[in-house]
Amino acid sequence: MEDLEARLAADPDDLSARFALGERLVAENRYEPALAALLEVVRKDRGALRTSARKLMVDVFQLAEGEAELVSKYRRLLAGALY
Repeated sequence: MEDLEARLAADPDDLSARFALGERLVAENRYEPALAALLEVVRKDRGALRTSARKLMVDVFQLAEGEAELVSKYRRLLAGALY
């Protein structure tokens, strides 16, 4: 985690580090910061990383189904980023 945060501090546009951070946060059940990190990837990447981040966000929506407000907020933000 510290390595990823250091990479992002050095280069905030390192989308592979941001995606890896999102994955790590999901593994730790820290859904809101994970969704925020993944949304940033979706907004800035136009390739395969964007697709992976979008898919992981959809998976998190299922994992966090008990947090309706969080899921609703990030579903809207994801839709806005995609269209």
